[in-house]
Amino acid sequence: MNTLGIIKNNMKLSHPVEVLETLLIRLYLYDRTSNKDLSLKSNLPIPIISAFKKELIKYNFAENKGVFKLNSTGIKYVQNELKYKSIDINKYNLLSSNEKREEFANELSVLLEPIYNNRPQVNVLLDQAHATLETSISRVMLLLNNPRVFKQNILFLGDDDLTSLALMMAFKKLGHYSSKNIFVKDIDQDLLTFIQDIANQNDFFINTEYLDLKRANVYTKDFDIIWTDPPYTLSGLKLFLSRAISLAKNDNSEILLSFGQKKPMENQEVQRLLNNQNLLIKNIYPQFNKYHGGSIISNVSDLYVLSVTPHTYPIISGKSDYSDKIYTGELNPRIKFYQCKSCNNMITIGHGKNILTIEQLIETTCDKCHGNKFQYRGQEKVNSSTNVSQLGTHIIVDMKDCDAEILKSVSAIEKIMLDVAQKFGLNIVTHNFHQFKPWGVSGALILAESHFTIHTWPEYHYAALDLFACNEFKHQDAFITELQMQLNAQEYEYKILQRGF
Repeated sequence: MNTLGIIKNNMKLSHPVEVLETLLIRLYLYDRTSNKDLSLKSNLPIPIISAFKKELIKYNFAENKGVFKLNSTGIKYVQNELKYKSIDINKYNLLSSNEKREEFANELSVLLEPIYNNRPQVNVLLDQAHATLETSISRVMLLLNNPRVFKQNILFLGDDDLTSLALMMAFKKLGHYSSKNIFVKDIDQDLLTFIQDIANQNDFFINTEYLDLKRANVYTKDFDIIWTDPPYTLSGLKLFLSRAISLAKNDNSEILLSFGQKKPMENQEVQRLLNNQNLLIKNIYPQFNKYHGGSIISNVSDLYVLSVTPHTYPIISGKSDYSDKIYTGELNPRIKFYQCKSCNNMITIGHGKNILTIEQLIETTCDKCHGNKFQYRGQEKVNSSTNVSQLGTHIIVDMKDCDAEILKSVSAIEKIMLDVAQKFGLNIVTHNFHQFKPWGVSGALILAESHFTIHTWPEYHYAALDLFACNEFKHQDAFITELQMQLNAQEYEYKILQRGF
């Protein structure tokens, strides 16, 4: 047993020995302090700090004076045993200044920008959406708040945001060239190769490993900090959290979880999942993470700082495979429609198509004129289950930049709606339209097939329309084009949902 282990036993301390390591490192970094200040910085009661000081004096690690200060023996212990000899203490301590902290972050940004500009393209099948460079640097600055970060084993469980490389650059700037405590486990082999290549170019070592979290594995408890940004599904969250817990070293470990806000009932499920696994929520940073192209989560997500407790356990055992679908593309497959701005060619991308993302479409160009500018026109949910009883097609249309005079007139709107319904063979049972004051129209056609409705906002040149047809409706493109023409709309978007149970 090493010296700190003996001191822990002498103190009859229930905390892990890593708590004493952190105290020792703080003393090393800050040179001298009072019991009260160390208590405030470590969130430990003063009696524990006082008992620790007595033990350090007894083992000739600290000076026997009024202030709490390591002597040469204690300093050598931290440098050699805890591997802190290379850390530039002065530069690290300057990060307590907001001005120097911002300066450090800007220097990191300059180093990382060319790397981030060349990172692998997102794989939407894996729910990837790159975090911004600023977000990765904010994550690193948060990690650097903990002075023990240079010794801790830090795992990035999925790292298409390249936070591992941002942390590597920060370590290098602080003199920690020989670090071997950054780990990345990911299912994306292209990403792992990219991280490894950049690390090699910078004479740095990052431990990378291909890992499919759905497969049973030997998940060894090796990690003090686990950073994960799981798929935006409850099943994905459950799996990634379970694997993170299986990899956490002990009850002093932390899981830093990035996850977007959901509907209130689903947010309750997130909270229940954390509680059921006995994870302690130490902090929540709302909208901490910002993304390129993460529209499903409004391009932002919250950061949860979770503490592993002695009673924390994984709901999904590391010895078990996991068969549930975890990616949004599996659970909620969609296709999207884009129109080429050069030739008006309509292009479908997404689930089951050769092109999955708008980024890929821009790179591929229009298959008719090779233009690379496109207008988003809507999306359609794909029915991927053979067990669903489909009852109808629901088309939701947003017409923008319409003729305000048309939108103000109840008689004009009624005529348009009746005319469109007749053109597309919709059988009207009854209809009703209402003129609001000072303007705006709402109207509904009850159809033998279901309904056709409109609500107008002339002051915004906007109209919202719904068509629900309980029989097969194959004329959606012509239907939307007709509405655009009749309302004199300059832009439109639409969604198509297959309704059923």
